[in-house]
Amino acid sequence: MLEMQQLQPLVRFTPLAKEKLGEVLESEKAGGSYLRIEVYQGGGCACSGGYRYALSLEEKPGTTDIVEDIDGFRVLAGKAESEMLRGSEIDFVESLQRTGFKIVNPNVHAEACGCGGH
Repeated sequence: MLEMQQLQPLVRFTPLAKEKLGEVLESEKAGGSYLRIEVYQGGGCACSGGYRYALSLEEKPGTTDIVEDIDGFRVLAGKAESEMLRGSEIDFVESLQRTGFKIVNPNVHAEACGCGGH
């Protein structure tokens, strides 16, 4: 009998990201919502592979969305985006330049990055 290979989760959350996402869901009274992750080409620095990411809350998934339950959060993304995102980490950063969620994607290469955000 063949064993099915277990895919790694779509994303992982750092402890701080889990805490902050929980706070957002509570403040928005959106505990049953899905967290949608969208990927846009262009506009990002080299460390993101030239990609920009957007997070939003959805009431229900679309018919072609990939949905996963991760750390008690219902996360969804389009099929193409899920392939690009799989294995990424969502962190929460607080700095003078930026406060918010940050996606670290191991599927893109950051060798040419000079943004200073690492």
